[in-house]
Amino acid sequence: MTGLGIICCLGQGVNKVWSRVMAGDTDFREISLPGFDQFQNRIGGQVADDLLAQASSLAPHVSRHERLGWLAATEALADAAWPAGLYQNHEIGVAAGIGAAGMLEAEEWVAHRDDPHTFTPAWKLHSYPASSLADFLATTFAFSGPRFSIATACSSSATSLGFAADAIRKGRAKTFMVAGAEGLSRLTYGGFHSLHSIAPERCQPFDKNRKGIFLGEGAGVLILEGWQEAKARGATIYGEVLSWGLSSDAHHMTAPHPEGSGAVQAMQQALTRAGLEPRDIDYINLHGTGTLHNDLAESKAVERVFGRHADTLCLSSTKSMTGHCLGAAGAIESVFSLLALHHKQAPPTAGLETPDDQCPFNYLPGSGKPMPTMKYVMNNVLAFGGNNVALLFGGDGEGNHGA
Repeated sequence: MTGLGIICCLGQGVNKVWSRVMAGDTDFREISLPGFDQFQNRIGGQVADDLLAQASSLAPHVSRHERLGWLAATEALADAAWPAGLYQNHEIGVAAGIGAAGMLEAEEWVAHRDDPHTFTPAWKLHSYPASSLADFLATTFAFSGPRFSIATACSSSATSLGFAADAIRKGRAKTFMVAGAEGLSRLTYGGFHSLHSIAPERCQPFDKNRKGIFLGEGAGVLILEGWQEAKARGATIYGEVLSWGLSSDAHHMTAPHPEGSGAVQAMQQALTRAGLEPRDIDYINLHGTGTLHNDLAESKAVERVFGRHADTLCLSSTKSMTGHCLGAAGAIESVFSLLALHHKQAPPTAGLETPDDQCPFNYLPGSGKPMPTMKYVMNNVLAFGGNNVALLFGGDGEGNHGA
């Protein structure tokens, strides 16, 4: 990974957002988007209007999630600092993870469809397809290499990153832009609201008194290159995708397997394929939504995979600061995982005050922790339907893994 970009409720820009994450900052507030006043509880991680205004150069028909993706992508490309002509356009792929795509705009079209006094243009539906983010980014930046969109609920952009790394290893492209973007919408918020999953006041992953999640929005974009090309041009290398695991609980539409069996499989696959032992992992960015069942199942999964080493692992949930960004979660949390590796720092879990005996590990409450010997980091992204991904990043500098 040679370029990173991010935007979320904590702000825009890798440096700004990372400093706030390491301090355990939060910036949740009542969501002010149209139609959200129907929800009694509507606290979440909305991106500030002034940040989205920076995308004013885009055409009016570009949707909210595409604007978020474009802002993060522009930063990631600048961060990667490609020399002109290094790659031909057909050697650059685009991989996107998607959640609700342009649902917010589609909801507006539906709301006014039968109102004879209001005209809502058909372009409000243009970003509704799941392919819209990848299509928009590829067209905007004229990248004509392999393009794909993956929709595996909240693990979508993590899955996209794994497949993009595999594609580079197989020689299908020399570099990939990997993106995840999500704009808040009434459909997704209403779904979680109906499940009674939204926290009434605070998001407190792994806390004994946790009562649910906060939803968020934003985008994360990562530039992924082959090792030899990145090394040859002297690029800043944040880390390598050493391996990844992909599994399915096949258990329930929304609830994880109570023993975390799917998460166990994904983490074990990642370790096996990287040729690493559980004791080699220094930090895990957990899925950590703040719901009773998810946090408990993931803690059990960590215990099953890491055994006694789980007692010495550093673990945290950055969703406690960004909210759950759904289709963008994997990309955003991969950015955080790579920054942890790059800076040798583990971010905290905000809001964690009262330990839960059933979640007995070190979830880093308060502020972040320096880890000068950090070498291997895992990122867990566990989605509805039991779609589980474990990404394994390394910063050993050896370049033996191809991406």
